[in-house]
Amino acid sequence: MDLILIGFMGSGKSTISQLLGQRLALPVTDLDQVIVDTAAQSIEQIFAEQGEVGFRQLEAQALAQQLDRPGILATGGGVPTQAPNRELLKRHPAPVVLLEIDPETAYDRVKADEHRPIAKNLDLAELAALKLERQAHYQNCADLIINANQTPTAIVAEILAHYH
Repeated sequence: MDLILIGFMGSGKSTISQLLGQRLALPVTDLDQVIVDTAAQSIEQIFAEQGEVGFRQLEAQALAQQLDRPGILATGGGVPTQAPNRELLKRHPAPVVLLEIDPETAYDRVKADEHRPIAKNLDLAELAALKLERQAHYQNCADLIINANQTPTAIVAEILAHYH
């Protein structure tokens, strides 16, 4: 990978990766989509049948398989919560960009999304607590932290300014 995006759910990883891919003429890989394609099941089905532990195992396998491919990788929000994933991200030469978002904005973006098994039953306070619980893991992996509470165009410009 040439660039890896991490961040809490709703931070814009999928959107920003697509825009960066267009600007840099690089392929884009969405790790959640890789998991869905590999398992031939939706994330909701994986969670229902295998639980979060099973999903995290599939996620770790997918991350390890994708890192040596060219392009931009948009990870799932929970990738840095697993120690082996953090080690892979820290050892990989590609810059890891943390899209930092406030809990209120994240909640507004994900509250109606039925395709997010972890978020769909959380209220704002619970989502904020989950983000706080994950925060150190995100920062531990990040080479660059970008404020994601701005327009996608501004986020992309800031990332490109650091890496061009």
